[in-house]
Amino acid sequence: MRLLVTLCLVSLISLSLSSCSALPMTFTTENIMKVHQGMSSDEILKMFGKPKNIAVRVCGKPPNQWTCTTWEYGEPPYDHARFRFSGDHDSLKLNDFEVDREYN
Repeated sequence: MRLLVTLCLVSLISLSLSSCSALPMTFTTENIMKVHQGMSSDEILKMFGKPKNIAVRVCGKPPNQWTCTTWEYGEPPYDHARFRFSGDHDSLKLNDFEVDREYN
Protein backbone atom coordinates (compact mmCIF):
# COMPACT_ATOMS: atom_id res chain seq x y z
CA MET A 1 0.00 0.00 0.00
CA ARG A 2 2.83 2.39 0.85
CA LEU A 3 4.44 1.67 -2.52
CA LEU A 4 1.18 2.47 -4.33
CA VAL A 5 0.81 5.79 -2.48
CA THR A 6 4.44 6.67 -3.27
CA LEU A 7 3.99 5.85 -6.96
CA CYS A 8 0.83 7.95 -7.14
CA LEU A 9 2.59 10.86 -5.47
CA VAL A 10 5.58 10.61 -7.82
CA SER A 11 3.22 10.45 -10.82
CA LEU A 12 1.37 13.57 -9.69
CA ILE A 13 4.59 15.50 -9.14
CA SER A 14 5.92 14.41 -12.51
CA LEU A 15 2.67 15.38 -14.23
CA SER A 16 2.63 18.80 -12.60
CA LEU A 17 6.25 19.46 -13.56
CA SER A 18 5.70 18.39 -17.15
CA SER A 19 2.70 20.71 -17.42
CA CYS A 20 5.05 23.62 -16.59
CA SER A 21 6.55 23.17 -20.03
CA ALA A 22 3.94 25.40 -21.57
CA LEU A 23 5.34 25.55 -25.11
CA PRO A 24 2.87 24.22 -27.67
CA MET A 25 3.63 20.84 -29.22
CA THR A 26 4.44 22.66 -32.48
CA PHE A 27 7.79 23.77 -31.02
CA THR A 28 9.63 20.82 -32.52
CA THR A 29 13.31 21.01 -33.41
CA GLU A 30 12.32 20.73 -37.08
CA ASN A 31 10.02 23.79 -36.87
CA ILE A 32 12.47 25.82 -34.80
CA MET A 33 15.21 25.19 -37.37
CA LYS A 34 12.95 26.68 -40.09
CA VAL A 35 12.72 30.04 -38.30
CA HIS A 36 14.86 32.80 -39.78
CA GLN A 37 15.21 36.55 -39.70
CA GLY A 38 12.77 38.32 -42.02
CA MET A 39 9.93 35.79 -41.68
CA SER A 40 6.47 37.30 -41.55
CA SER A 41 4.33 37.16 -38.43
CA ASP A 42 1.81 35.12 -40.46
CA GLU A 43 4.45 32.42 -41.03
CA ILE A 44 5.19 32.29 -37.29
CA LEU A 45 1.46 32.05 -36.53
CA LYS A 46 1.09 29.13 -38.98
CA MET A 47 4.04 27.28 -37.40
CA PHE A 48 3.43 27.91 -33.69
CA GLY A 49 -0.10 29.24 -33.22
CA LYS A 50 -1.19 32.27 -31.23
CA PRO A 51 1.28 33.68 -28.70
CA LYS A 52 0.54 33.72 -24.98
CA ASN A 53 1.68 37.35 -24.55
CA ILE A 54 2.17 40.28 -26.93
CA ALA A 55 4.07 43.48 -26.14
CA VAL A 56 4.71 46.57 -28.27
CA ARG A 57 7.64 48.82 -27.39
CA VAL A 58 10.08 51.32 -28.78
CA CYS A 59 13.38 49.56 -29.41
CA GLY A 60 16.85 50.94 -30.11
CA LYS A 61 18.46 54.20 -29.09
CA PRO A 62 17.95 57.65 -30.61
CA PRO A 63 18.18 58.39 -33.46
CA ASN A 64 17.79 54.73 -34.52
CA GLN A 65 14.53 53.86 -32.78
CA TRP A 66 11.72 51.71 -34.13
CA THR A 67 8.53 50.10 -32.92
CA CYS A 68 9.06 46.46 -32.06
CA THR A 69 6.46 43.84 -31.26
CA THR A 70 7.34 40.86 -29.07
CA TRP A 71 5.41 37.60 -28.99
CA GLU A 72 5.96 35.18 -26.11
CA TYR A 73 5.08 31.52 -25.83
CA GLY A 74 5.41 29.28 -22.78
CA GLU A 75 6.19 30.26 -19.24
CA PRO A 76 9.61 31.39 -17.99
CA PRO A 77 11.63 29.93 -16.28
CA TYR A 78 10.27 26.79 -17.91
CA ASP A 79 10.17 26.20 -21.65
CA HIS A 80 9.53 29.52 -23.39
CA ALA A 81 10.08 31.32 -26.66
CA ARG A 82 10.28 34.97 -27.68
CA PHE A 83 9.91 36.39 -31.19
CA ARG A 84 10.67 40.09 -31.79
CA PHE A 85 9.30 41.76 -34.91
CA SER A 86 9.75 45.14 -36.58
CA GLY A 87 7.33 46.88 -38.91
CA ASP A 88 3.73 47.94 -38.88
CA HIS A 89 0.96 45.84 -37.34
CA ASP A 90 -0.13 44.39 -40.68
CA SER A 91 3.39 43.71 -42.00
CA LEU A 92 5.52 42.45 -39.09
CA LYS A 93 8.89 40.93 -40.00
CA LEU A 94 10.93 38.79 -37.62
CA ASN A 95 13.95 40.62 -36.28
CA ASP A 96 15.25 38.11 -33.71
CA PHE A 97 14.05 35.15 -31.64
CA GLU A 98 15.04 32.80 -28.86
CA VAL A 99 13.68 29.44 -27.78
CA ASP A 100 14.62 27.97 -24.40
CA ARG A 101 13.64 24.36 -23.77
CA GLU A 102 14.43 22.23 -20.76
CA TYR A 103 15.54 18.69 -21.50
CA ASN A 104 15.47 15.93 -18.89
